[in-house]
Amino acid sequence: MKALVNYFHPLERIKRQRKHYLNTVQLPQYLADLVDQPCPALNELASDLDYLVLDFETTGLDSDVDLILSMGWVEMKKGKVDLATANHVFINTESQIRPETAVINHITPQMLSDGVAIHDAMTAFFDTAKGKVLVAHGCMIETNFIIQYLKAHYGLHQLPLLWLDTLCIEKHLGEAINQEALDVTLSATRTRYGLPEYNGHNALIDAVATAELLLAQQKRLVNKNNVSFSQLFKLSQ
Repeated sequence: MKALVNYFHPLERIKRQRKHYLNTVQLPQYLADLVDQPCPALNELASDLDYLVLDFETTGLDSDVDLILSMGWVEMKKGKVDLATANHVFINTESQIRPETAVINHITPQMLSDGVAIHDAMTAFFDTAKGKVLVAHGCMIETNFIIQYLKAHYGLHQLPLLWLDTLCIEKHLGEAINQEALDVTLSATRTRYGLPEYNGHNALIDAVATAELLLAQQKRLVNKNNVSFSQLFKLSQ
């Protein structure tokens, strides 16, 4: 019975998806190397894994028409946020920034003109992501923009990466104690955990804020921080 339950665990399911994907889809070598990284075992501790926590600032939420303005990420190793790995890149684009977006994101045309090409930014991101679990708060946004990039450049419509979504984790933790209408925005969630308030709408700051939140969520689940990754991954679905 246990073997059957484990077979249908979301982590085991994505392992099979990745294997099938590699056998059926032709990928550039650097993407194939990324997908070919081993997935954690069901009993592996979350604190033993490496993570890449990221955030995108965009002109909007529709990846079909909107653009990535900036990307920020930071690594987590051995249960600690490694600020020495922090990276914040602006994306060079000739598109006009919407005035309302500039107000929210505090990103000016000058910042973008001094930025890097989207291909260079994505290549650096994929290279850094190798061997790590990806983390975002509301990862559907980042996922959609990554897929849009892959579609435009390689004709790919998906890439089975390993994600933790701190927003989904928080929703499931709230449902477990029957909290209705729970505000799961990044700032509100951090406030519930007693984490300091940061200025939002900056990709790197939000990535660091999400990394700290994930550590707090792990501690909430198990005081000694020995929660299994499979437990976090299941809550993240």
